Amino acid sequence: MITAIIGLALVLVVGFALLWTVGLAAALIGGLFMAISVAVIKLFILPRFEAREVYRLQTDNVTLTPQKLEVRYDNYKNGYVVDCYYHSPETDREFVFTTEAFPTDPTPYLNSVRLSIVTNRIDYSNYYVDSTDLKRLM
Repeated sequence: MITAIIGLALVLVVGFALLWTVGLAAALIGGLFMAISVAVIKLFILPRFEAREVYRLQTDNVTLTPQKLEVRYDNYKNGYVVDCYYHSPETDREFVFTTEAFPTDPTPYLNSVRLSIVTNRIDYSNYYVDSTDLKRLM
């Protein structure tokens, strides 16, 4: 009985030690492969995608000037937004582009700033209203 208990304890100690060393080795090898993968992605893959994105933004986007501006309070965004209306002569459609929310009413500053809309040439639903001048004044 004593030998069985000693044998069982010995098997448990050896099994635990083996599991600990193999688990630690597996974790170190996994960490090494993960570090190599992150380095390859950061050094070789991401710069290629960033250069492609810059080129796409330069060639595919167009800057529009809104023809009419309206200010309203948007409860969903909890602030004042400026709706920029643009009538497309190519499609004979009217589009509405909305700025991000402002905490105060931007109406007094609209006459002294110029808002521009940067949008995808093909799909006008992908857009950004450049309101940096308005943010600077507010």
